[in-house]
Amino acid sequence: MRRTYRLFLLFLLAIGGAYGRPALAQQTRSLTPDEAVRLGITNNALLQAARADADAATASYRQTRAARLPSLRSQASYTRLSDNIPEIAFSTDFLPGPDTTFTLAPVELNRYYAEISLEQPLFSGLRLHQQIRASRHQAAAATYQATQEEADVALQIRQSYWLLYQALAVQEATQAALAQVNAHLQDVQNRRAVGAALLSDLLAVQTRRSEVELENLEANNAVRVARLELNRHTGLSLDTVVLPDAEPAQEPLAEELSTLVAHALDAQPTLKALDEQVAALDAQVKATHGAWLPEVALTGRYVYARPNQYFFTEQDAFKGTWEAGAVMRWNLFDGGAKLAETQQARARLASAQARLTAMKENVEVMVTRQYLEVQQAIEAVAVAEQIVVDANETLRMVQQQYAEGASLSALVLDAEQAARTAEARQARALANYAIARAALLHALGQTW
Repeated sequence: MRRTYRLFLLFLLAIGGAYGRPALAQQTRSLTPDEAVRLGITNNALLQAARADADAATASYRQTRAARLPSLRSQASYTRLSDNIPEIAFSTDFLPGPDTTFTLAPVELNRYYAEISLEQPLFSGLRLHQQIRASRHQAAAATYQATQEEADVALQIRQSYWLLYQALAVQEATQAALAQVNAHLQDVQNRRAVGAALLSDLLAVQTRRSEVELENLEANNAVRVARLELNRHTGLSLDTVVLPDAEPAQEPLAEELSTLVAHALDAQPTLKALDEQVAALDAQVKATHGAWLPEVALTGRYVYARPNQYFFTEQDAFKGTWEAGAVMRWNLFDGGAKLAETQQARARLASAQARLTAMKENVEVMVTRQYLEVQQAIEAVAVAEQIVVDANETLRMVQQQYAEGASLSALVLDAEQAARTAEARQARALANYAIARAALLHALGQTW
């Protein structure tokens, strides 16, 4: 019935687009749940931010890993000195013979310098190795967090999708009820005209029609709000008329609860991210231990300069020199900073381990609860469907009896209200079932 209604609405919108404004047809879109999720994943800004954070963490890991490779640096400079700097010279006036002045170290006013240097770390107390390991785990944690964000977005979209489905179903039920009440009102008015119905019957039907009209207005507003929310989550323009193009697939769960819990504990992205964070913090604790040990590196340098400082007597010439050696750095005392850094790293590790333990318990409870809610929703759908069948049959019988003069108008109104309530309850049951399935999928950390 709801499928036929949606197709009919699409037909009317298509006709309106052909003979009215073309933009109306362009703003109407039929979506399945998976199509809506794909749209939301593509357009969601928070998910894009999470993925960018993961890319940044991966780049940071590559940057940290590059620290164990040799570093090669170069520099060049030109300097012009003022011409009032005296040269180093001595005179021979204290010797017999003519006076002569010798320049021992002339001043070179134009100075050119070029250098290329190399440093290769040899030993860092495993500090660098542990920093690389921590960075790798942090990058993996960021990737898992982006995966969890994707699952969160998918859940929000599916919830909005099925809430719109529910709102449309309730709207359809109220519109059908309004048509039935109007038909019954016409019948009572005809009978009143010939004296076969009481004024109280007419007033009761008119009151009921006003109630149904109010419910119909509320249903229409609920559709608009639900559609607005779905458009927001999928990234569509807010004036797009989205029509759900799927019915909740009423399928029993294929796996046992214990299997689902084990799967969630093994593959839930939040747990995986916390596990990677624990590993990263463990590596950081070990890295702080390396701060107590010296660092050793090989160094090398080649200098090409005019004047070259190693050639005292040849100032006005380009000369090249090289040097190679080893350097050791050891921070012997820093006022307790290394100790505080180690204590801080251990405290962060203990905090992350506690959060991981708590999250495992929460995931187990969450999967169990969602599993039970799906089972309950399956039973609720079956009961709601039977209530609809019984309510519609009761309404049909009471209407027939009223037409034959064997029933009261009040009974028709009561049966109509019961049928309308049953239709709305069935829509809620179906939507709750679909949302419960989506929530179970989210509890498992899955998008699809």
